[in-house]
Amino acid sequence: SGTAAHVPVLISENWIVYAFPNALTQRTELGVLTLHEGMIDKNGIGMLTSPEQDLSFSSLTGPGPVVLGKTYGVPAPVSALGVTTTRGGISVKQILVATGASGSLASVDRRALDPRRPTAEPKEAEKVEGLIRYAPLLSFSPLRTPSHGLEVRSASVVIAAAANVESQSLVLACGGPDVFFARVTPSGGFDLLPDSFNRPLLSVVVIGLIGVVATLKAMSKKKMVEVGWA
Repeated sequence: SGTAAHVPVLISENWIVYAFPNALTQRTELGVLTLHEGMIDKNGIGMLTSPEQDLSFSSLTGPGPVVLGKTYGVPAPVSALGVTTTRGGISVKQILVATGASGSLASVDRRALDPRRPTAEPKEAEKVEGLIRYAPLLSFSPLRTPSHGLEVRSASVVIAAAANVESQSLVLACGGPDVFFARVTPSGGFDLLPDSFNRPLLSVVVIGLIGVVATLKAMSKKKMVEVGWA
């Protein structure tokens, strides 16, 4: 557009996410690029076909990566970007979006930003990968807003670190007048016990099982002694 603007950029694994103001649409957009070493041709892999392979590779003469990209309009200007990190990398990654002057920290499922999202109705293989039909506008769900009703104004840095459990990621947004910290669960708390879990009952069951095992062991030992003297 010919105007200078702050463009937050995030690089993680083989994908790049950046935010920029679009002068034509008068809105902020998230651009997503993914880089791939190569793509299987339209014929795919079959009994008589296979992708081209080369045992030697040079960064000087090797082919450039295949780049896929899409853009998504978002409802607020973006001041910083981040990505969740977990202990084992098993949980789905979420893109953390600080919306600057509007004062919130939102999260977006990485799959919602996938450039491979089809423009037509998804095929079965695409549905299996969690790809949904492409839409040019992307909304921030209140259920995926770590800051909830709190204001986090003009954050310029969003940092994430792994927690002791795989399901959680520690998130810090700072750089402005506010500092915000939270634990997020990108794939839900699959390795955490709910607050309603009956811990006393579990303790009673475990103690009961230990008692039963000890009793059966003593009875078995006594039976073996009796058989030996018979």
